[in-house]
Amino acid sequence: MRFSQEELLNTISSISYISNLQDLKFDKDLVIFSIAFNLEGLNEEITFEVTIHSQYPFKFSGSETIIFRNINLIKYSHVMSNGSVCFHNQHCVDFRQKLIQDFDAIKNWITKYIIKEEKDSHYEHLIVNNGTFEGSHYAYQFTDVKESFKKGEFGTVSLKPLIDSPYCQSRISNYLVQNFTESLSFAIKNCGWNAHYIDPNQSEQGLYVFIKDAPAINDRFSFNNWNNFEDLINQEFLQYLSRYIIGIRSTYNSKLPLPLFIGFHTKDRTTHWQVALININENIFEGSTDINGRPIYKLRNKSITWAITNNSSYSYFFGRGSFNDRLTNSKILIIGVGAVGSNVAKTLTRCGCRNISLADYDIKKPENICRSEYEFIYAYANKVDELRTLLYNISPFIDVDIIQGSLTQYIKIEAYARELAAGIETIFSNYDYIFDCSTDDDLMYILDNLNVTADIINLSITNHAESLVCGVSPNTYKFVRHQFDNILKNDVEDLYNPIGCWSPTFKASYNDISTLVQFALKHINIMVSNKKLNSFVINQDNNYEYLKVSKF
Repeated sequence: MRFSQEELLNTISSISYISNLQDLKFDKDLVIFSIAFNLEGLNEEITFEVTIHSQYPFKFSGSETIIFRNINLIKYSHVMSNGSVCFHNQHCVDFRQKLIQDFDAIKNWITKYIIKEEKDSHYEHLIVNNGTFEGSHYAYQFTDVKESFKKGEFGTVSLKPLIDSPYCQSRISNYLVQNFTESLSFAIKNCGWNAHYIDPNQSEQGLYVFIKDAPAINDRFSFNNWNNFEDLINQEFLQYLSRYIIGIRSTYNSKLPLPLFIGFHTKDRTTHWQVALININENIFEGSTDINGRPIYKLRNKSITWAITNNSSYSYFFGRGSFNDRLTNSKILIIGVGAVGSNVAKTLTRCGCRNISLADYDIKKPENICRSEYEFIYAYANKVDELRTLLYNISPFIDVDIIQGSLTQYIKIEAYARELAAGIETIFSNYDYIFDCSTDDDLMYILDNLNVTADIINLSITNHAESLVCGVSPNTYKFVRHQFDNILKNDVEDLYNPIGCWSPTFKASYNDISTLVQFALKHINIMVSNKKLNSFVINQDNNYEYLKVSKF
């Protein structure tokens, strides 16, 4: 122990609202005792069995190493199935201060939930004991659908297998819910993913039933036995389930579970799903008949194996932080997806943007990987094709289109310029924002002279990444060239020439580029939110200690 028995007793004696310490067991690995809390407003004192682990006052795997347990309090909020109170306290390495702090947390919990009888307004997930099927874990991602579900509704679920992966000491099979099909009307309710994930190819099937009320004990603990559902699942569905299992038993791979999605409303009226894993070779029904000899379907007294389920709807997926709605709901085109453009594309995707198009005629080679967002597993690939795949791997809400990158080169040819200009103006005007990350001054000049309604944002970085220039239409070309030609230090002699002088590129690491691009996108997001875009320059000081933004 990191503390002595004397320190423990002295600290406890200093806390006025606790008393009657009993059954103290103190050894080097564990401390156990019982103690009573007596607070004003309580009808009688509350006794907890307290367990302190050897790591105390440190946390272990993010959890507190002191436990306050009273199984008689299980009906109250934040009490686990074993009677322990769930709480999280601030970091503290001083034993005395930490112990007082933790006892105060339990005191505050008693005051809030027992004395004042307060209820939490936010939604808390049910506490579910997830299990394995044939030694493997299973996880299912679902999202919102536009349509509602009515009580007793049931049908099939279309599932897209994702990539299996290591999980704890086992493996996990990952799935995504594509849609729900109602059994009677055959109405299809599509989940709110992008088209890439709704694609019906390689779909698998499960079943669903919507019971409306949460399958919960004490509003927090999920049912763990099939017969708990006796009053929540009707005979029509049980008959449907029984016949479905019988129908697939001869052809179904018994090493795989049949997933049953059980839906209900949360406290905030959100639809949530829990998935029970059914072994089709094990009978979950008890046979009986009514007075007319007709079968009655009744669920057995048998434990449920729950899978992992997660609501990955857009608001949850990006709930920890996204760009403002004006940007995330916009149509965005990125021209040039090299070191700068690929970074822009991935950042916009991770920050919640839903609609991005990519334009680039170039091929990704292994030497491009070190400072861009590409991966070695695709050694050679079209940049736009690989990047589209990577963006889909990040977000199931992003729609990614590819437009012909060679158009931006053919428009430079006099014979095609006028003919292509009108078409490009129409295409580009379908977008709200165009990020020109091509570092192509000729293209920048042409774009500046096109009649395009989209806001064009040019991002260019100087050699050695000492500065980033963000030029915003109109007059992008004039602003950017003035900065590079007259203001900024940009050594065009010291370039990187890996395989000859015909393909020189600027020198900068991934860290150099990403630092500037991320800082630039932060300012662009703020400007879009304020509905006012301006050109700006980001400069680093000589010692690389700070970044300075100069707006124009």
